[in-house]
Amino acid sequence: MARTKTSKAKDARHSSRVRRKPASRPASRPANTSTPRRTDMILAMNDPYMQQIIDGKKTYEFRKYNMAGIERIWFYRTAPHSAITHICPVQKAATRREGDPPLPEDGLGNAEYNNKHLDYEGYDYAYRIKGVYEIQAAGGKGITWAMMRDEHGMKSAPRGRVSVPQSMLDQYKIGEQEKKW
Repeated sequence: MARTKTSKAKDARHSSRVRRKPASRPASRPANTSTPRRTDMILAMNDPYMQQIIDGKKTYEFRKYNMAGIERIWFYRTAPHSAITHICPVQKAATRREGDPPLPEDGLGNAEYNNKHLDYEGYDYAYRIKGVYEIQAAGGKGITWAMMRDEHGMKSAPRGRVSVPQSMLDQYKIGEQEKKW
């Protein structure tokens, strides 16, 4: 039986493919390739919650996930602001595990968190806000989305938690920002 031109071309395509063994992975990573420690995170925040933090009425930020190693939260205020406007140093997360002390009831939501109110179901990590710093950026509106994109290479506006780019950390040092409290 004669082979057609089409079947010869098909055979040629298949024969040119070389099967390769998958690269073996080392049993352990060298020390210099470990995951970087994330001390600064951007979190999206809606008003009125951001204003409650600025005013000192909300003293904890509640999250459903642990942000181990976090030292500062950079709050991205959603529309109409669409900018990172404040940096807040935070303490290590408090939890509601058995034996953990309750939060001091000195801020909005703290009593509800302690009492496991339904609105706080799943929010098992509470980050004490130690201060509020207003970002002093050109234009006086914080680090706008355009600045995040054009100056710091961010691909999209923050929606969840995002590591702060090194260029932003270098440009907006916390000690150079206006302390609100």
